[in-house]
Amino acid sequence: MSRVRGWQPLLGGVLLAWSLMSAVAALRAAIHRAPDPMDALQTEFLVFLPDLPQRGEIGYLEAYPGSGDENSVRMHYAAQYALTPRVIVGRTGPEFLIVPRGSEQPGGDPRLEHYRRVNSYPNGHRLFRRFP
Repeated sequence: MSRVRGWQPLLGGVLLAWSLMSAVAALRAAIHRAPDPMDALQTEFLVFLPDLPQRGEIGYLEAYPGSGDENSVRMHYAAQYALTPRVIVGRTGPEFLIVPRGSEQPGGDPRLEHYRRVNSYPNGHRLFRRFP
């Protein structure tokens, strides 16, 4: 029985050392991890906050067909997360319409027919408002 007790402190020390090494490895991995691109996209949409109502539906102009923009779905989700509790809908119709950079058809977009630009932001996004 005395032999078993002699191994307990040694086993405890080994487990403690292994735990510390695992924690250091996890910390190093976290430090060297690339930043999440969704965080950067969400930050881009925070510029809309002062110009939007506190709640309600906000339109979002989806990329025009054939634009080849693979990032448009990710940008739509980023807008929704950044602008909550507003509901960002992927259509025209609501009073306010977010036009992300690259989503408007070159040469004029018929989807913006009843909208007027309210603001343009340095990151290329624009805000439009529907006027009859």
